[in-house]
Amino acid sequence: MKDTMASAKIIFIVFFMLLNWMVFPAFASGESASLPWNLLGGTPAQESGFIDENVYEDPTIRVQLEEYWVEKTRCLVARVWIADPSQLRTAPAYDFARDQEAYVVDMARRVNAIVAINGDYYSYWRETQGGYLIRQGTMYLDQVIARRDVLLIDDQGDFTIVQDSSKEKIAEAVNGKRIVNSFNFGPGLIVDGVRLDKNYDALYNRSAERHQRCAICQLEKGSGEYLMAVCEGIWTEEECGLTMLEWADFLASLGGVTNAYNLDGGNSTALIFHGVKQNETSNPHHRKLSDIIYFASAYKAEEE
Repeated sequence: MKDTMASAKIIFIVFFMLLNWMVFPAFASGESASLPWNLLGGTPAQESGFIDENVYEDPTIRVQLEEYWVEKTRCLVARVWIADPSQLRTAPAYDFARDQEAYVVDMARRVNAIVAINGDYYSYWRETQGGYLIRQGTMYLDQVIARRDVLLIDDQGDFTIVQDSSKEKIAEAVNGKRIVNSFNFGPGLIVDGVRLDKNYDALYNRSAERHQRCAICQLEKGSGEYLMAVCEGIWTEEECGLTMLEWADFLASLGGVTNAYNLDGGNSTALIFHGVKQNETSNPHHRKLSDIIYFASAYKAEEE
C-alpha cells in the first residue's frame, strides 16, 4: 500500500511539472529560488499566469479560488500550492516594530501578494496583553498570552498549533525548530487532524455568535499545500455568518486539513486575490489593520 501511494505521488508530481511546461511555455526559460526572510515581498506576478478570474499559476505557485455556501453564508477558499516554504509570508502595515495600520488590499499590493488574508491584528495584542510575536524570522515580542492558542510556522512551512499556551508549551513545541512566523489569535480549529472540541470553544469571545471568520490551514506537512478561507457575516439584516464550531466543521469538510487556525474576523476579514478584495465587496465597514499573511511568487521570468 505504501509503495502504491508513493508511486501515485511521484506520478502526480511529474504530471504537475509537465502541466506547467505545457500550459506556461513562456515560463520554462525563467528561474525560481527561495525568497529571503525579510519584509521586501515576493517577485511580481506574471500577468499571463492569471488563467482566469479565479486561478493563478506559474512554476512556483498555484492559487485557485473556490466558493461555497453554508446555509445562507458565502465562504471563499483559496487553495494554494507553493514550491518553497519562503513563499508563505507575513507583512506589516509599515514595520512590525511599530503599531501602525493600513488597508489589507494596500499591504497585499505593496508586497506583490498573489493571494493574502488579514493576520491576527498583532498591534492590538501587543498593546493589551502581550504575545509571542515572530515575523519573517525576527522576534519582536516574547510575552506568551496564557491560555490562548498560538500558531507557529517553521522555516519548512509546517504548522504547529500550541493549545492553551504557556512559555513551557511554546518551548517544547519549538524544540530546535527555526520559527519564522507566529500568531496569537486562535483558536486552533483543527489540530493534528482533530477538530475543535465543543467545550474548548467556550474560551474564545463571541465563538457562539455568527460572524465573519478567517482562517489559514495546512494540508499534509511538507506538501506545500495550504488553504486560506473566509466567510461572510452579519453586517446587513440578513441572517448569515458562522459560529466557531460551524467554521471548524466547514474547514474539516474540505478534506485533508491537518492544521487550521482561526484569525481575526468581523470587519477585519479580507481575502485579496489579484490585488482585489474578494469577500464582502459591498461592506463599507472594512477596517485598517496592522498585518497580513500572504503567498508570493518566487519566479523570475527571463527577460526578452
